[in-house]
Amino acid sequence: MVEPRDMSCYDYYKACTEEYGEYYCQQHFGKFFTNTRIISDMDALAGYFRIELGLQPGDVYSVFMPTTVQSIVAFYALNKVGVIVNFIHPLLPPDVVKETVTSLHSKGIMVLDILAKKYTEMINELDLPVLVCHSSDYAFLAQKAAVGLGEAILKRAFPKFKQREEYLKAVNRFRKANVKSHCDCDKTAVYLNGGGTTGKSKTIKLTSRAINEIVYRMSKLDRIHQPGLEAEVIVLPLFHCFGLSVAMHMSMCNGVRLIPMMQFDAKLFNRLMRQYNVVGFVGIPLMFKKLMEEKHFDGPWLKHFRIGFCGGDDAPQSMLDEFNAHIEKWGGVGRLRQGYGLTEVGSVCCVCTNEEFKPNSIGLPIDGVKMDIWDDDGNPMPVGEIGELVVAGPTIMQGYYTEDGHDGEGLTADENGNLWVRSGDLGYRDEDGYYFFTGRKKRVIIIAGYNVYPSDIEKRLSELSFVKEACCVKGFSTAGKPIIRLFVAYNDETGDREAYEKMMLDCIEQNFSKFSLPKDIVELKKLPETPLMKVDFMKLTQNSPSEPVYQPTGDEEGGILAMIS
Repeated sequence: MVEPRDMSCYDYYKACTEEYGEYYCQQHFGKFFTNTRIISDMDALAGYFRIELGLQPGDVYSVFMPTTVQSIVAFYALNKVGVIVNFIHPLLPPDVVKETVTSLHSKGIMVLDILAKKYTEMINELDLPVLVCHSSDYAFLAQKAAVGLGEAILKRAFPKFKQREEYLKAVNRFRKANVKSHCDCDKTAVYLNGGGTTGKSKTIKLTSRAINEIVYRMSKLDRIHQPGLEAEVIVLPLFHCFGLSVAMHMSMCNGVRLIPMMQFDAKLFNRLMRQYNVVGFVGIPLMFKKLMEEKHFDGPWLKHFRIGFCGGDDAPQSMLDEFNAHIEKWGGVGRLRQGYGLTEVGSVCCVCTNEEFKPNSIGLPIDGVKMDIWDDDGNPMPVGEIGELVVAGPTIMQGYYTEDGHDGEGLTADENGNLWVRSGDLGYRDEDGYYFFTGRKKRVIIIAGYNVYPSDIEKRLSELSFVKEACCVKGFSTAGKPIIRLFVAYNDETGDREAYEKMMLDCIEQNFSKFSLPKDIVELKKLPETPLMKVDFMKLTQNSPSEPVYQPTGDEEGGILAMIS
C-alpha cells in the first residue's frame, strides 16, 4: 500500500486505488457504482461546499447522518477542501444536536430526510444551509419511483427547511467544477465526540495524517485480493472512530466494494453475505453475536470470510471461539481476534492476528505505535503488574477541542517530549509483550457499542430538586443483556414516585442519546459510599448477568425502597 506521506484522506484514497483502474467501490439497493462515479460525486460535492457555500479550510460542517453512500461522499468532499467534518449521532435529542452544531461553529448541516422530521424546527432555528439526502439518491429508476412516493409523503409531513438544497441537485450542478485539493494533513480533519480519558464527554480532534496512518498500518494485516469483486458491509457509524477509520476509510483505500447499512439487521446481513461475496466485516461484539444467532449464518459462503475486526466493547473469548468455529467449518481462513483502541488514538492501537495472538489478550501494538503501562504518576509499571494503558505514535489525536484552538489538550509529554494518550483503562503486559485489558478506570458504560457517560447523566439529574443522590451503573437485564441501571435517593420520602421517575426519564431523553436511558430505576434510602465519602459506584455495578443486583447489607444504612424495570 502507498505510504501516507503528506496527504489528505481524499488524496490518500485516490493514491491507494489508482493501481486498480476502474472497479465497483459502492453498492446501494443492489446497484453498483464505480470508483470513477463516486470520485466524480466527491469532486462535484466539493464544488458545492467550496463555491456555493463558500467554505474555507478550517471551517466546520456537520454531517448529521447514518452510514450511507452520501455521508461517505461528503466526508471525502469536505476533506478535499480542508473543511473540518463534525460527525453527529443521527439519533441525538434536538437540543443536544443544536448545542453541538453551535458550540463548534458549524457553517452547514447535512441530513437524511427520513430522520429529519423531529429536527426540522431546531435546524431552522440554526439558520444554516441544509443539504437534504434521500434514500432514492443512489437507487435504480424503478426503486426511485417506489422510494420517491414515500419521500413525497415525507415532504408534506414536516415544514421545509429555510435554506434547503437537495443532495443530488447539488452534485449534478457542480459536475464541471474544478476545485483544487487543499492538502494540510496536520490540520484538524474531523471532530468526533468521545468520552475523554476521564469519562466526561469531549470533542476529539483527529488529523488526516492520523487517520491515514491507521489505514496504512492496519492494512498490513490483510488486503483485498480482488478490488471491486470482494465486498464488506459497513454498518458502524462514521461518528464512531472505529467506523470512520477502519470500517470505512481503510476499506475504501483497499479497493473494497462497500455495502452501507444504516441500521444493523442480522437477517439482511446474512442475505448480503450469501449474495455478494462479502469477505469482511468491522463491528461490535453484539453484532457478531446476533449474526451467529440468525439461523442462516451457516453455509458455504462463509468460506469467503477473511477480514474481521471486533471492537467497541469487550469480546468474550468464548464468543470469538464460537464465531471462528463457524468460519473454520466452511473452510474460511479468517479469524475474529481481540484488539484494543479508543478514539483518542485514531481507533485501533493493539491487535491479535492469526499468526500472533494469545487467548484473552488484546494483542500486540500495531506497527509504529508505542504502548506502555503507567502508574498514576506516569511511571512505567513492571511486567505483569496492572496500571493504566498509555499510547503514543503517529495515529494519536491533536487533543480535545478548546475554544482557543489550543492543540495538545488531553495529551501527556514524557521526559523526551513524546506525547502520550492516557487511556483511563487498566491492563498489564506479559513477558512476551502481549497486552491484557483488565477494566475501565474511567467511568464509561458501553451499550450496543455506544459510549454512555454516567457522570454527565448524574450531573444533569442532580439539577432536579427532588433528587438527593443519583448513580448510573452498568447492569444486566433478566435476559442477560447489558443495560443502564439508575440508583437514586430522593429528598422527599413521601413524594410522587411515578412522577419523579417520569421527570428523570424525560430529562435523560431530552439531553442524551437513547442508549443512556436506564432500564431499571432502583430507589435507595442512601447510596453506599467509599471511605472518601464518594458514592461507591463499583459496589452498585453489576459486573456479570450472574451477579445479583446490589442489596444493602445489615451494617449499611438504607435499603431498597422500590425497583422499576
